[in-house]
Amino acid sequence: MNVLPFQLNVPAEIILERPEGTLVQGRYGDRVMFTLSDGRVMYVPPFVANKIQSEGVAAGERFELCKTQIRKGNRRSIEWTVRRLDPSAYEPETQLERELRASIEQVASNGNGNVHHDTHSDDSPASTTKLEHALKTAISAAYNAERYGAELGYVVRFDADAIKSMAITVLINMSGANHR
Repeated sequence: MNVLPFQLNVPAEIILERPEGTLVQGRYGDRVMFTLSDGRVMYVPPFVANKIQSEGVAAGERFELCKTQIRKGNRRSIEWTVRRLDPSAYEPETQLERELRASIEQVASNGNGNVHHDTHSDDSPASTTKLEHALKTAISAAYNAERYGAELGYVVRFDADAIKSMAITVLINMSGANHR
């Protein structure tokens, strides 16, 4: 069974399969187990389950759960926050995201890392420049890393400068490979 781990001070985006959890007894006390929409489960203390239910989180609704360490003087304690996320904040997949996903799938299916452009829309060029390929590779890598991090409950965000740096690295590596 794949269990969602909660890291301190790192919000996890969650979608419940069902809004009600199951009370389970364990060696560290009672926990409430929730099944998530991606097939994983999460275990939380009963008071956290009550917070989720009091927020009115429904099955299939995306929300954020964060286990935060709070300092009060010399003492540390744990505080859980539940925050419903605005569904309108999640935009549908853009054309660039669709193209990147298709490109990644094509590279993965080729198995050798060579990208072949077999089909094109009327407005796309028949070939891409090395710079364009490097930028698309960097954007794709950042996008996939952010999505993978979210699946694990670990927030990863790349800004434009980080993506530029990745693209430059890819471009340099592509250029270096041609000179060997």
